[in-house]
Amino acid sequence: MSKYLQLHHPSAARRCVALAVFLVLAALAEQAGAVVTLTTGYLGTRTLTLRVGATAGVDTVQFNVQGATVGNSQAYAAPVSGNATSIAATGTGVTFRMYMQVPLFNIPQPMTTTVTSPAALTCSTGNCSGYSIPFSSIGWTVSPAPSGTYAAYDLQSGVFVSGGGTQTLLNFSLINAGGTAEVASTMNFYYTNTVAYPAGTYTGTVTYTTSLP
Repeated sequence: MSKYLQLHHPSAARRCVALAVFLVLAALAEQAGAVVTLTTGYLGTRTLTLRVGATAGVDTVQFNVQGATVGNSQAYAAPVSGNATSIAATGTGVTFRMYMQVPLFNIPQPMTTTVTSPAALTCSTGNCSGYSIPFSSIGWTVSPAPSGTYAAYDLQSGVFVSGGGTQTLLNFSLINAGGTAEVASTMNFYYTNTVAYPAGTYTGTVTYTTSLP
């Protein structure tokens, strides 16, 4: 599952930071909020699914920074926009859902979900040749915040790792009994606006992966 990030600067006086979620695996129902659900006693087929974004197409999340607000350390999270090949995300953010089923005879089964990002978004069009924007300028919050008995198993708020690389988002195991686990959250992305960059479009891709042994 990939996430495509784009910064668009149509003129020297106008700067946009766009974050898009590129869907490669999805076929599940919409979930809102941050929720962890665990059940036990499952004896069926081992299953693992991951969804980030809509059930089809590409979701684009765009952050606009203009005029005097360029590079003033404020974080911006503008409404989502799309294009002919994109599907606009909802105003509530981007859906994240990990679902696993592990039968009793397969335990323990440690599940790991990661996101991998390059070091920076690089200039693709415009007057920004040679410039790049660190991926660590993009972060996310989850809504609502994790709470309750299983809060430690939930998706946490974070930022893309400085310098690029793979970071773990989820890691837990069904140890004592077969069962199911679902982590369902809404991710709200933001851009930390600390540096003024030349006008142009900056792009990059991050990849979400979930696995069982």
